[in-house]
Amino acid sequence: MTNKTLNSLFGVAAKEGAKRIVISGSKNGPSFSYHLPSGEEAIFNLPKKLETNLASNLRQLLKIAPGELSTGKYCKLNNKNYQLNFRLSIIPDELGEKIIINVIDEKEKIMSLTKLGLQKTELNIIKNKIKVKSGLIVISSAERQGRSTTLRSLLTELDRDNKNIYFIGSETKLKLDGVNYLDNKTENWDKLLQHDSDIIIVDVKGEDCLQKSILAASTGRLVIISLETINALEALYKIINSGLPLKLILDNLKMITNQELVNLKRQKTKSKIERQKIGLFEIIIPNNAMHSFITNNEKDLKTEDFWKQLFQLATNNGYKPLIMDKDQKKHDGLI
Repeated sequence: MTNKTLNSLFGVAAKEGAKRIVISGSKNGPSFSYHLPSGEEAIFNLPKKLETNLASNLRQLLKIAPGELSTGKYCKLNNKNYQLNFRLSIIPDELGEKIIINVIDEKEKIMSLTKLGLQKTELNIIKNKIKVKSGLIVISSAERQGRSTTLRSLLTELDRDNKNIYFIGSETKLKLDGVNYLDNKTENWDKLLQHDSDIIIVDVKGEDCLQKSILAASTGRLVIISLETINALEALYKIINSGLPLKLILDNLKMITNQELVNLKRQKTKSKIERQKIGLFEIIIPNNAMHSFITNNEKDLKTEDFWKQLFQLATNNGYKPLIMDKDQKKHDGLI
């Protein structure tokens, strides 16, 4: 398959606004599958004689070494007729290799950490905590309350040029250069812990995934997890009730954030408003007093009195619940 043929096929994908391209072998020859914005799928079967050089020519076009497998590798193609920026995955297949290209929507912008709605004190806390070499950081919220946006913003603050960073979880729009993406599978967890990984980001699904994340943090890595909870105390409850030894958990837990989205106060204008919501935030930083209380009262973890006292200890250490951030933003005229 010549580069001219490949360029023609990619040109069609760009013209049609394809979101995903899958190239794989078949009994009838190479197959190009375009996933279009409308949800439809267009499939092109090419002559079998072109199959032999499919992988080698594509690798040459994208400057990828022979035999190199890839997951979520950032690539770009610039041609006089089109430009494509995408994430490339090359995986083994029954008939050779399957090549998956996820086209990046250049209109989609990553919001700066400074524009999420964090108060200056909380912003500085987060920036300092993500500089630690190891430990567990929790980004939590209820469903569809912006934790994925916060996680993306946070990742832009990491040293993606000099650190080996991995995201492990289900298919996500969270695609950044310098981050490797893996499915949440046991074999991938094994790879992460056996090889050189500095930072691991996990979209936690289930108790087993949470346990693996905490254990990974105890190996000297920085682990940042996304967790669905209604507030920071519920996130803490889930973590200390994960079934692992309390000392291991508390020694590695560095920070818990929680958030909620609320409408910004806007005057109606004819222009399009790109940003209509802002985040309310709360942060818990466990300290020695909280550690001692949790350890000494482990038998009472599920009692109301335990959490009232822990709430007070967290407040004494600077914790401000969401309602306080909400009151402040109302006072400032933002919401």
